[in-house]
Amino acid sequence: MPHPDHEKNRAAWNEMVDLHVNHMEYRTQEVIDGGSSLKRLELEALGDVKGKSLLHLMCQFGLDTLSWAREGAEVTGVDISDMSIKRANEMVQKTGLEGEFIRCDLLDFIGVIDEKFDFVYQSYGTHCWLSDIFKWAEVVAHYLKPGGTFYIVDGHPMEVLHYDPGMSYFAKEPERTVGQPDYCARDTKIMHEQVEWQHPVFEIVNALIQAGLTIERMDEYNFGYYKVEEDWYSEDGGHYWYPPGGPTDYPLLLAIKAKKL
Repeated sequence: MPHPDHEKNRAAWNEMVDLHVNHMEYRTQEVIDGGSSLKRLELEALGDVKGKSLLHLMCQFGLDTLSWAREGAEVTGVDISDMSIKRANEMVQKTGLEGEFIRCDLLDFIGVIDEKFDFVYQSYGTHCWLSDIFKWAEVVAHYLKPGGTFYIVDGHPMEVLHYDPGMSYFAKEPERTVGQPDYCARDTKIMHEQVEWQHPVFEIVNALIQAGLTIERMDEYNFGYYKVEEDWYSEDGGHYWYPPGGPTDYPLLLAIKAKKL
């Protein structure tokens, strides 16, 4: 049975995807022209992926997925949005890279495909869309080969206090918004309801441990992963962003690397 709030987000992401495909922050044309959307942290964390299988969770329209293919991985991407998967398959044609893309709610993904993967990867702006972080961790563990590596790099749960001091780090109820400006195209409002969940760091780590994974390392960073406002700037040109005051005194990014023994 589809999760009703996930279905709301599915409609919202179907509304958003073309705004993102065409936005410079996503670097779509750069990938089409032979470049990569991958950032420094994930490239360093995963290392050499040549000839390895990689499953990209919540892949949106496949830029990172196909960038991993350009690094030599055999890639599969999964996303809840119909329009995202449609655009991902168009990106396969435009780039000439190989990749398989599957439309599915991530929490319903177990059993949709039988393959196991050397790497399971998830990146920027994703975990807040998951209603059940423990079910998510089960999906991660299910699709890893023994000895396989999971890596997530995403906005730190502390971000909620950075952008809205009135929010709670420990919030139990999801945040619901309608008519919210798109985070890239700030002059465009998304009219479908969006539902986001807060998952503190301890909850994410405990979910992975409960699913049977071994945490190899966890890192926190005092810079963000996209240009939130026009007066944000990039210090190193590496597509990471600092607020106008420079590096923050609290984390804006979280990265976790885990292994299935």
